[in-house]
Amino acid sequence: MKSRVFRITALIFAGEMIFALPFHTQRFFRPTLLEAFDLSNTQLGDMFAAYGVAAMICYLAGGPFADRYPARSLLAGSLVLTAIGGLYMATFPGALGMTALYGYWGVTTIFFFWAALIKATRDWGGSTSQGTAFGILDGGRGLAAAVFGALAVSILALYLPNETARVTDVARQAGLRSIILYYS
Repeated sequence: MKSRVFRITALIFAGEMIFALPFHTQRFFRPTLLEAFDLSNTQLGDMFAAYGVAAMICYLAGGPFADRYPARSLLAGSLVLTAIGGLYMATFPGALGMTALYGYWGVTTIFFFWAALIKATRDWGGSTSQGTAFGILDGGRGLAAAVFGALAVSILALYLPNETARVTDVARQAGLRSIILYYS
């Protein structure tokens, strides 16, 4: 029983945290991200377009790939590869570097990860509890996003003064770098 609880908990955390770098950073901290990286909303859109194109291609190839390799290896490997991208992000590359990074994340989060997550969740649920397994996974991912997002906001608050007018570019970048490393 403990093993089953541990496995679904690990799938929940992995299933949410794999998307923290590409999505939480802009979802929760968009103005800070745009200012710290000196990006426009259009450039952010280009980054997500690169992610989307890579992801769309990877959805097609990811299923057969996941059928050939153990889900545990694919999940662990994709988490490491995504985190390596976070280390690059923490160097504050320009718009072109960020666009390439988001394309890279389209591969690490979808090709290597998504089908393996679905496979592992299906296996966890067995032949009679698939709906329960996926319900627990998605509900747990929402809870994990809320908890880790709140912690990330707390981290950013450590770097920024209470008065918005006193926020400096240095403080903004330091806070965002800490969040990126936290998610990595």
